[in-house]
Amino acid sequence: MDNERIEEENNEQAFVPAKEDAGTDTSITEQVAPAAMISDCPPSDPVGYTERESIRGSGERSDDDRSEKPKHKSSKAFTIMTMALIACICFSAFQTVYIFGLTTGKFGNMTYTNGRKQENKPAAQQLSARPSDLADPAFTLEEAASVYDPNKDTLSTVEIVDKVSPATVSVFIVDTTDGSSEAVSSGSGFIISEDGYVVTNQHVVEDATKNDNYELKVVVPDYEDPISAQVVGADVQTDVAVLKLDSEESFPYVTLGDSDLLQTGELVVVIGNPLGTLSGSVTAGVVSALGRTMNNKGYTLSLIQTDASINVGNSGGPMINSFGEVIGITNAKMSSAEGLGFAIPISDVKSIIQSLINYGYVANRPYLGVSVSYVADGSFYGAFEGVFVAEVDAGGPAEEAGIQVGDRIISMDGIEITATNDIIDIRNSHEIGDYITVVIERNNKEIELSLRVGDSYTGK
Repeated sequence: MDNERIEEENNEQAFVPAKEDAGTDTSITEQVAPAAMISDCPPSDPVGYTERESIRGSGERSDDDRSEKPKHKSSKAFTIMTMALIACICFSAFQTVYIFGLTTGKFGNMTYTNGRKQENKPAAQQLSARPSDLADPAFTLEEAASVYDPNKDTLSTVEIVDKVSPATVSVFIVDTTDGSSEAVSSGSGFIISEDGYVVTNQHVVEDATKNDNYELKVVVPDYEDPISAQVVGADVQTDVAVLKLDSEESFPYVTLGDSDLLQTGELVVVIGNPLGTLSGSVTAGVVSALGRTMNNKGYTLSLIQTDASINVGNSGGPMINSFGEVIGITNAKMSSAEGLGFAIPISDVKSIIQSLINYGYVANRPYLGVSVSYVADGSFYGAFEGVFVAEVDAGGPAEEAGIQVGDRIISMDGIEITATNDIIDIRNSHEIGDYITVVIERNNKEIELSLRVGDSYTGK
């Protein structure tokens, strides 16, 4: 009995250090426990047992101990690797579910796929909609931007082109020196009467009026050969010119509209001869803005801005509204940017066109006979801000009034002059023969003069 008790006690003593070495690995514990029973020390000798354990700890290991340590390390590494693998699988699964939720719109701050209903959100909070909810396969620019008049037919772009393109022409300046016929420049224009009057820009035909070796040739759609033309009249101030075709035939012609009725955002169509080689080219856009000012050879023009493509060679061509009416004469583009084209409002120059046809010049236009320049403060040494006289026409109203080059114009009609446009506005408000009180500064003295408004044609 005593021996059995001693053996049980020894078994319990041997089991405790095995747990400390092997942790909770029961397979190692079962292998270590028998070692206590085959100890050289008597079972009742705890000292001998301790000494044996101490010897083992100092380096003398039994065969069982040598096999126990590697098994412990291998099992621990396997456990760590298993736990890391499980963590990776769990993270991947969570990430997959989260991304799926984002792309389907079930949760998250944004969706990558349109088309999921957001029934729990008000319409104002829905950030996306199905393309089928937004797209309209029947959308057309002419329908969206066209204006309507109960007394007129609103036309499609195709109908506008069919109506106006037969009367839209290409204008060429041809050098006839030594019998040659080489085109040196080109532009566009449009026929306004059955007998062949053509409207274009003054800058398009300017060279032809200065060189006797240059001739004007006009290409009319559906006419086999270019037709010679003559300059009836040209006006630098408005950049408008009128030509007359040298032909007795009847020509198609356009209808002139009212540019004063234009609205920003309204549809416009432009037809012309870009680059001088692409006659009959059509572009469409909208009225981007009205009343854009631009300086042209010292004169200020108020223009229509459009995003319809305008290129070199388009100058002088028609800008057309939704009713197929010409409401502008294309004359400029912004070379430093795209989608910035300009046209002269037709209502501003109808009287100019009529005067050029009737008289060959613009009649009854107020004339001052002076050119001015604006000088900014500090623009050069000793300069100060103001509007200064740059040129005085010989025998003109300004010279007769006593105005000289270098004078600073302080006021006209009691209105302070701070910009060149101020003078133009005052001039245009007067009739030929009116008198304007002009205050100038000369040699640090103010002088008051009386200027009589003259006629631009006679120069007096």
